[in-house]
Amino acid sequence: MEFAQFKLGDCYAVQMSKKESLVTFTTPMLKAIANPLRRQILNTLSAMESARAADLAQVLDVPANKVSFHLRELAKAGMIAEDPELARDKRDRVWKPTADGYTTGEVEEREDDPQGVAMDAYLSQVVHDEHRRLQAAMVHGQRQYAGEESVEPKAQLMTSDLMLTDDEKRELILRFSKVIPAFREDLKNGKVQSSQAAEEREVWHVMTLINAESLLNQSHFWLAVAKVCHKL
Repeated sequence: MEFAQFKLGDCYAVQMSKKESLVTFTTPMLKAIANPLRRQILNTLSAMESARAADLAQVLDVPANKVSFHLRELAKAGMIAEDPELARDKRDRVWKPTADGYTTGEVEEREDDPQGVAMDAYLSQVVHDEHRRLQAAMVHGQRQYAGEESVEPKAQLMTSDLMLTDDEKRELILRFSKVIPAFREDLKNGKVQSSQAAEEREVWHVMTLINAESLLNQSHFWLAVAKVCHKL
């Protein structure tokens, strides 16, 4: 997902693009993206907006036949679809995400998962993915500062603290939600200057986390963290 927003409480995830509006996660969808490579393929396809299996295989350094299998599984779950308009011929399969975004909805909306097991597993996987990304970024930063890596920085962490009411927090979230789609449009329209060719682009993950510091003082938070870490 090119821009994901997880609101922990009545949890939801939002992927900003120009496709179908918010879709509630179904149990088949949650099971489909339970596979780590499948999540990576979906995220990469979202970043690219449309792609063939061979394109994704090259970016992810995974065999094309393996990518094709996972694309078919994502299609069965209704999360991607073929785009005939972009195909060179009838045998050419170009894929694109089908939804503008995904919402977790309510537990009772998934009658085939009344206890919310699939959603709980999905959120645990999200925590795992983001923890790996943060850990990799921190190690990369440490190596940069130690002079062990001289390449262009591959990660940047920005933090801020604000005093906000709930209304002000919602306004901040709204403003953040518009940044990535607007920047994507500028990229499409050639409004972002770059000395590198478009072929040199790689997938960058952007995560916006907005949380009340008071969460850190709540005992159930640490119990939940222990539960997630145990699963990992």
